[in-house]
Amino acid sequence: MSERDAGKFLRYAVGEIFLVVVGILIALQINNWNEDRREQIQIAEYARALVDDLEADLAMLETVRSTATRVVRAAEDLRSYTRGKSIEELDNLHLAYLTTFSHYRPYSWNRSALDQLLNSGALRQMKDPELVRMISKYDAFSRHLEQDYQEDSEESLAADALASAIVDTNYPDDVWGGSKWANPYAFPPVARLEASEGVDLPLLTEDITKIRRMVNAFSKLGGQVSVRVERELPVHIEHARQLIALLEAEYPR
Repeated sequence: MSERDAGKFLRYAVGEIFLVVVGILIALQINNWNEDRREQIQIAEYARALVDDLEADLAMLETVRSTATRVVRAAEDLRSYTRGKSIEELDNLHLAYLTTFSHYRPYSWNRSALDQLLNSGALRQMKDPELVRMISKYDAFSRHLEQDYQEDSEESLAADALASAIVDTNYPDDVWGGSKWANPYAFPPVARLEASEGVDLPLLTEDITKIRRMVNAFSKLGGQVSVRVERELPVHIEHARQLIALLEAEYPR
Protein backbone atom coordinates (compact mmCIF):
# COMPACT_ATOMS: atom_id res chain seq x y z
CA MET A 1 0.00 0.00 0.00
CA SER A 2 1.07 3.56 -0.56
CA GLU A 3 2.05 5.64 2.45
CA ARG A 4 -1.16 7.63 2.04
CA ASP A 5 -3.31 4.50 2.06
CA ALA A 6 -1.41 3.10 5.04
CA GLY A 7 -2.04 6.27 7.07
CA LYS A 8 -5.70 6.24 6.14
CA PHE A 9 -5.98 2.58 7.09
CA LEU A 10 -4.19 3.20 10.40
CA ARG A 11 -6.58 6.02 11.31
CA TYR A 12 -9.51 3.81 10.40
CA ALA A 13 -8.16 0.91 12.51
CA VAL A 14 -7.52 3.18 15.49
CA GLY A 15 -11.04 4.57 15.18
CA GLU A 16 -12.49 1.08 15.04
CA ILE A 17 -10.46 0.00 18.09
CA PHE A 18 -11.57 3.11 19.94
CA LEU A 19 -15.22 2.39 19.17
CA VAL A 20 -14.84 -1.22 20.25
CA VAL A 21 -13.15 -0.20 23.52
CA VAL A 22 -15.79 2.44 24.21
CA GLY A 23 -18.52 -0.10 23.48
CA ILE A 24 -16.95 -2.61 25.84
CA LEU A 25 -16.58 0.00 28.57
CA ILE A 26 -20.20 1.08 28.17
CA ALA A 27 -21.35 -2.55 28.24
CA LEU A 28 -19.29 -3.19 31.38
CA GLN A 29 -20.67 -0.07 33.02
CA ILE A 30 -24.23 -1.07 32.19
CA ASN A 31 -23.56 -4.58 33.48
CA ASN A 32 -22.04 -3.20 36.68
CA TRP A 33 -24.96 -0.83 37.10
CA ASN A 34 -27.44 -3.68 36.63
CA GLU A 35 -25.49 -5.89 39.04
CA ASP A 36 -25.36 -3.12 41.64
CA ARG A 37 -29.07 -2.49 41.17
CA ARG A 38 -29.87 -6.18 41.72
CA GLU A 39 -27.64 -6.21 44.83
CA GLN A 40 -29.32 -3.13 46.24
CA ILE A 41 -32.76 -4.64 45.64
CA GLN A 42 -31.66 -7.77 47.50
CA ILE A 43 -30.16 -5.69 50.32
CA ALA A 44 -33.42 -3.75 50.61
CA GLU A 45 -35.30 -7.03 50.98
CA TYR A 46 -32.88 -8.14 53.70
CA ALA A 47 -33.21 -4.77 55.41
CA ARG A 48 -37.00 -4.88 55.50
CA ALA A 49 -36.89 -8.44 56.81
CA LEU A 50 -34.40 -7.29 59.44
CA VAL A 51 -36.86 -4.63 60.61
CA ASP A 52 -39.47 -7.36 61.15
CA ASP A 53 -36.94 -9.46 63.06
CA LEU A 54 -35.87 -6.51 65.21
CA GLU A 55 -39.47 -5.74 66.13
CA ALA A 56 -39.88 -9.38 67.19
CA ASP A 57 -36.64 -9.09 69.17
CA LEU A 58 -37.99 -6.01 70.95
CA ALA A 59 -41.07 -7.90 72.11
CA MET A 60 -38.86 -10.77 73.29
CA LEU A 61 -36.47 -8.42 75.11
CA GLU A 62 -39.31 -6.78 77.02
CA THR A 63 -40.34 -10.21 78.30
CA VAL A 64 -36.73 -11.02 79.21
CA ARG A 65 -36.43 -7.75 81.10
CA SER A 66 -39.73 -8.31 82.91
CA THR A 67 -38.79 -11.81 84.07
CA ALA A 68 -35.23 -10.76 84.93
CA THR A 69 -36.67 -7.95 87.06
CA ARG A 70 -38.54 -10.58 89.09
CA VAL A 71 -35.27 -12.38 89.77
CA VAL A 72 -33.74 -9.15 91.08
CA ARG A 73 -36.75 -8.23 93.20
CA ALA A 74 -37.04 -11.72 94.68
CA ALA A 75 -33.35 -11.72 95.61
CA GLU A 76 -33.72 -8.32 97.29
CA ASP A 77 -36.86 -9.42 99.17
CA LEU A 78 -35.19 -12.67 100.24
CA ARG A 79 -32.30 -10.74 101.71
CA SER A 80 -34.65 -8.32 103.50
CA TYR A 81 -36.96 -11.07 104.75
CA THR A 82 -34.20 -13.19 106.29
CA ARG A 83 -32.10 -10.32 107.69
CA GLY A 84 -31.78 -10.59 111.49
CA LYS A 85 -34.26 -13.48 111.81
CA SER A 86 -33.65 -16.71 113.64
CA ILE A 87 -34.48 -19.95 111.90
CA GLU A 88 -37.67 -20.24 113.98
CA GLU A 89 -38.90 -16.94 112.56
CA LEU A 90 -38.55 -18.01 108.94
CA ASP A 91 -41.60 -19.37 107.13
CA ASN A 92 -41.16 -22.16 104.59
CA LEU A 93 -43.79 -20.82 102.18
CA HIS A 94 -42.22 -17.37 102.11
CA LEU A 95 -38.83 -18.87 101.30
CA ALA A 96 -40.34 -21.26 98.76
CA TYR A 97 -41.96 -18.35 96.94
CA LEU A 98 -38.87 -16.14 96.96
CA THR A 99 -36.51 -18.86 95.77
CA THR A 100 -38.81 -19.82 92.91
CA PHE A 101 -37.65 -16.82 90.88
CA SER A 102 -34.08 -17.76 90.08
CA HIS A 103 -34.30 -17.87 86.28
CA TYR A 104 -35.37 -15.43 83.62
CA ARG A 105 -36.65 -16.04 80.12
CA PRO A 106 -33.88 -17.16 77.73
CA TYR A 107 -33.16 -15.09 74.64
CA SER A 108 -34.75 -16.18 71.39
CA TRP A 109 -33.20 -13.98 68.71
CA ASN A 110 -34.72 -13.68 65.25
CA ARG A 111 -31.47 -13.90 63.28
CA SER A 112 -32.60 -15.03 59.83
CA ALA A 113 -32.32 -11.66 58.05
CA LEU A 114 -29.24 -10.61 60.02
CA ASP A 115 -27.41 -13.84 59.18
CA GLN A 116 -28.30 -13.41 55.50
CA LEU A 117 -26.84 -9.91 55.53
CA LEU A 118 -23.66 -11.09 57.21
CA ASN A 119 -23.15 -14.33 55.30
CA SER A 120 -23.97 -12.97 51.83
CA GLY A 121 -21.55 -10.07 52.08
CA ALA A 122 -24.46 -7.67 51.53
CA LEU A 123 -23.48 -5.70 54.62
CA ARG A 124 -20.36 -4.47 52.79
CA GLN A 125 -22.52 -3.15 49.95
CA MET A 126 -24.67 -0.92 52.14
CA LYS A 127 -24.29 2.77 51.39
CA ASP A 128 -24.70 4.19 54.91
CA PRO A 129 -21.63 3.52 57.12
CA GLU A 130 -23.56 4.41 60.29
CA LEU A 131 -26.16 1.77 59.44
CA VAL A 132 -23.42 -0.82 58.90
CA ARG A 133 -21.86 0.14 62.23
CA MET A 134 -25.17 -0.18 64.08
CA ILE A 135 -25.95 -3.59 62.56
CA SER A 136 -22.51 -4.90 63.56
CA LYS A 137 -22.93 -3.42 67.04
CA TYR A 138 -26.35 -5.03 67.47
CA ASP A 139 -25.02 -8.40 66.37
CA ALA A 140 -22.03 -8.23 68.73
CA PHE A 141 -24.07 -7.13 71.74
CA SER A 142 -26.71 -9.82 71.24
CA ARG A 143 -23.93 -12.42 71.34
CA HIS A 144 -22.56 -10.76 74.47
CA LEU A 145 -25.98 -11.09 76.12
CA GLU A 146 -26.01 -14.79 75.25
CA GLN A 147 -22.74 -15.21 77.16
CA ASP A 148 -24.19 -13.26 80.09
CA TYR A 149 -27.22 -15.55 80.10
CA GLN A 150 -24.99 -18.60 80.37
CA GLU A 151 -23.22 -17.08 83.37
CA ASP A 152 -26.55 -16.17 84.99
CA SER A 153 -27.88 -19.69 84.38
CA GLU A 154 -24.88 -21.19 86.16
CA GLU A 155 -25.50 -18.92 89.17
CA SER A 156 -29.20 -19.79 89.07
CA LEU A 157 -28.50 -23.51 89.16
CA ALA A 158 -26.09 -23.04 92.07
CA ALA A 159 -28.69 -21.05 94.01
CA ASP A 160 -31.40 -23.61 93.21
CA ALA A 161 -29.21 -26.43 94.52
CA LEU A 162 -28.83 -24.66 97.86
CA ALA A 163 -32.55 -23.89 98.07
CA SER A 164 -33.58 -27.47 97.33
CA ALA A 165 -31.81 -28.62 100.51
CA ILE A 166 -33.60 -26.01 102.62
CA VAL A 167 -37.07 -25.31 101.25
CA ASP A 168 -39.94 -27.80 100.96
CA THR A 169 -42.10 -27.08 97.91
CA ASN A 170 -44.39 -30.11 98.26
CA TYR A 171 -47.57 -28.08 98.69
CA PRO A 172 -50.95 -29.15 97.32
CA ASP A 173 -51.70 -28.01 93.78
CA ASP A 174 -54.19 -25.39 94.92
CA VAL A 175 -51.38 -23.70 96.86
CA TRP A 176 -48.40 -24.23 94.58
CA GLY A 177 -50.05 -25.19 91.29
CA GLY A 178 -50.04 -23.12 88.11
CA SER A 179 -47.29 -21.26 86.39
CA LYS A 180 -45.07 -19.17 88.62
CA TRP A 181 -45.25 -16.46 85.93
CA ALA A 182 -49.05 -16.51 85.71
CA ASN A 183 -49.55 -13.74 88.27
CA PRO A 184 -47.62 -10.54 88.94
CA TYR A 185 -44.78 -10.84 91.42
CA ALA A 186 -45.71 -9.66 94.91
CA PHE A 187 -44.17 -10.22 98.30
CA PRO A 188 -45.53 -11.32 100.65
CA PRO A 189 -47.46 -13.76 98.41
CA VAL A 190 -50.89 -13.04 99.91
CA ALA A 191 -52.88 -15.34 97.59
CA ARG A 192 -50.59 -18.30 98.29
CA LEU A 193 -50.63 -17.60 102.01
CA GLU A 194 -54.43 -17.59 102.02
CA ALA A 195 -54.57 -20.78 99.94
CA SER A 196 -52.07 -22.49 102.24
CA GLU A 197 -54.01 -21.86 105.45
CA GLY A 198 -53.83 -25.06 107.46
CA VAL A 199 -50.91 -26.38 105.40
CA ASP A 200 -47.72 -25.86 107.38
CA LEU A 201 -44.55 -27.38 105.91
CA PRO A 202 -41.36 -27.06 107.94
CA LEU A 203 -38.01 -26.14 106.49
CA LEU A 204 -35.78 -29.03 105.49
CA THR A 205 -32.95 -27.80 107.72
CA GLU A 206 -32.37 -26.41 111.16
CA ASP A 207 -28.97 -25.04 110.21
CA ILE A 208 -29.12 -21.26 109.88
CA THR A 209 -25.71 -21.32 108.17
CA LYS A 210 -27.21 -23.17 105.20
CA ILE A 211 -29.89 -20.52 104.92
CA ARG A 212 -27.31 -17.74 105.01
CA ARG A 213 -25.37 -19.46 102.22
CA MET A 214 -28.54 -19.72 100.17
CA VAL A 215 -29.33 -16.04 100.71
CA ASN A 216 -25.77 -15.16 99.69
CA ALA A 217 -26.15 -17.16 96.49
CA PHE A 218 -29.43 -15.46 95.58
CA SER A 219 -27.98 -12.05 96.46
CA LYS A 220 -25.06 -12.66 94.12
CA LEU A 221 -27.47 -13.80 91.40
CA GLY A 222 -29.68 -10.74 91.93
CA GLY A 223 -26.73 -8.39 91.70
CA GLN A 224 -25.54 -10.06 88.53
CA VAL A 225 -28.96 -9.98 86.85
CA SER A 226 -29.56 -6.38 87.93
CA VAL A 227 -26.78 -5.38 85.51
CA ARG A 228 -28.85 -6.88 82.69
CA VAL A 229 -32.04 -5.18 83.90
CA GLU A 230 -30.66 -1.73 84.63
CA ARG A 231 -27.94 -1.33 82.02
CA GLU A 232 -27.50 -3.93 79.31
CA LEU A 233 -31.09 -4.67 78.28
CA PRO A 234 -32.17 -0.98 78.13
CA VAL A 235 -29.08 -0.21 76.02
CA HIS A 236 -29.77 -3.10 73.64
CA ILE A 237 -33.46 -2.20 73.36
CA GLU A 238 -32.49 1.36 72.45
CA HIS A 239 -30.00 0.04 69.86
CA ALA A 240 -32.79 -2.01 68.28
CA ARG A 241 -35.09 1.01 68.07
CA GLN A 242 -32.36 3.20 66.55
CA LEU A 243 -31.49 0.48 64.06
CA ILE A 244 -35.13 0.13 63.00
CA ALA A 245 -35.33 3.90 62.42
CA LEU A 246 -32.16 3.89 60.28
CA LEU A 247 -33.31 0.90 58.23
CA GLU A 248 -36.74 2.37 57.59
CA ALA A 249 -35.21 5.70 56.54
CA GLU A 250 -32.71 4.05 54.18
CA TYR A 251 -35.01 1.31 52.85
CA PRO A 252 -38.64 2.49 53.08
CA ARG A 253 -41.32 -0.06 52.30
